[in-house]
Amino acid sequence: MKLVFIILFSFSLSSFGQDFNFFDACDKFMSKNVSSGQVNYSGIKAEPAELNELIKHISKNEWSKEEGKAYLINVYNLGVINKVIQNYPVNSPMDITNFFEGKDLILNGKKTSLNLVENEMLRPVHNDPRFHFVLVCGAVSCPVITNFAYTPEKLEAQLETQAKIALNNGSFVYQDRDKRNIFLSEIFKWYSTDFGKNEKEVVAYINGFREAPFSNDAKVQYYDYDWSLNTQKPITTITDVSNIKPADGGFNLQTFTAGSLLGKNKFDFTLFNTLYTETKSNWQGQDFTGFRATFVTHLFQVTYGISKSKRINVGLDINLKNSGRSVDSSIKGLAPAFQYNNTDSSRFAVTSIGARVKVQPFKKVQDFSIQSTFYLPTVQNPEGSNPLAGNPALYWADWDRYIWWNQLFYTKTWGKVQLFTEVDLLFRFKRRSSQIGMLDIPMSAFISYFPTNKITLYAMTQHVPRFTNNINPQDPQVTDWVIPMNYTASGLGMKYNFTPSFNIELLYTNFWRGKNSGLGSTFNLGIKYVMF
Repeated sequence: MKLVFIILFSFSLSSFGQDFNFFDACDKFMSKNVSSGQVNYSGIKAEPAELNELIKHISKNEWSKEEGKAYLINVYNLGVINKVIQNYPVNSPMDITNFFEGKDLILNGKKTSLNLVENEMLRPVHNDPRFHFVLVCGAVSCPVITNFAYTPEKLEAQLETQAKIALNNGSFVYQDRDKRNIFLSEIFKWYSTDFGKNEKEVVAYINGFREAPFSNDAKVQYYDYDWSLNTQKPITTITDVSNIKPADGGFNLQTFTAGSLLGKNKFDFTLFNTLYTETKSNWQGQDFTGFRATFVTHLFQVTYGISKSKRINVGLDINLKNSGRSVDSSIKGLAPAFQYNNTDSSRFAVTSIGARVKVQPFKKVQDFSIQSTFYLPTVQNPEGSNPLAGNPALYWADWDRYIWWNQLFYTKTWGKVQLFTEVDLLFRFKRRSSQIGMLDIPMSAFISYFPTNKITLYAMTQHVPRFTNNINPQDPQVTDWVIPMNYTASGLGMKYNFTPSFNIELLYTNFWRGKNSGLGSTFNLGIKYVMF
């Protein structure tokens, strides 16, 4: 009897060790940790035993030919989840070094990568575009991750179903309301040859799965891929595709700020027009009135995204300025600001050009960015001193300095409210011995409210202290210019989105206090177009 018990006990242990079913275990794991296209990374991080068991099995076991496609799909998705867990908490898979290329996935005793699983073991071997709707890279813009495992006996039906879900999903592919444009995931650009020889064949492939086919005459565009980790927002499913989103392609211009970065190959064109009118100034404790100085500035900016992870942008700034001054009865008018010519009371020119770079320095702090711009003056005597021989005295147009402007941005959004803050270090380097160096430290805060998806209302305030160095303390003409100055301005503004990629901005500011500075108001009109 004892011998029989030992034999039975040994047999049960042997059976237990051999009865691990990868597909069943994967199905159980997905069912427990995935819901509505979101992965419970924090829960897996706290209790990783099931994931570890699956990863251990993958590392030591081979798969049969019949299991191949289904097995490797699950391997890819589990590999993504495991790589996120190894680095969790993290905001995006793109924040993880060599996320797709790193050979840290062990598959049947061999080191491999996510890219190799997809691009060498699946795509070229099986030639099935539907892989792109079941391989989920951990980002919001990926197709919906399922709460079940892919199995050999059900795989064909599963692939077909997931293709239909993805291609009827208003967050993945959609057409704008006037049906002139089709917006596709960048997956269709990165793997275009998998779906057809040209864009018409790609659209035809998509229409083969859609309940409401796209127009064949529509223009194909690709929206910016959202690499945020797929725990951050719900994913639309096939059951509610009637709620097609507006054509924003995952891009939200309404919450786009000066600190926001563009994805790779995306452009931002901005024209910001400012009318500044000054009727009062404070100098050495005295207030001066009886004049009007007016300036019109047109700042044109082009910004370009050069990194897929939205962490590096470059740009070009062009400043076009017109200035005018009146000291007589015309003080109430603003006409001198719009003369756009050079006279003894006005100045008009492209006054400076700047090269700009913007970066997100910390992978895990996506709301913080730094921008640095270096400006070169492009006109002679921009500050109006030393007029050219034979010409009337030149009025002030811009700073006759090399300017290095460093801006630190931080944004926080809570539903319909957004706080945007900025701290700058603005250096004006002297170009000649008679000048002084300057350092401005503007500090700004904007609080915005979004009453609708087209309208933004906001209030702002800014305080700017200036520090200078005196190159010759014994020279009284220079001493007058080294007194530190500061001013404070506040304002109200609004933005209106005509389309998801185009808006205008109106802003009024008042310089309501200052020391050794001018006091006046600005009227601002901004125009922005983002090509995403």
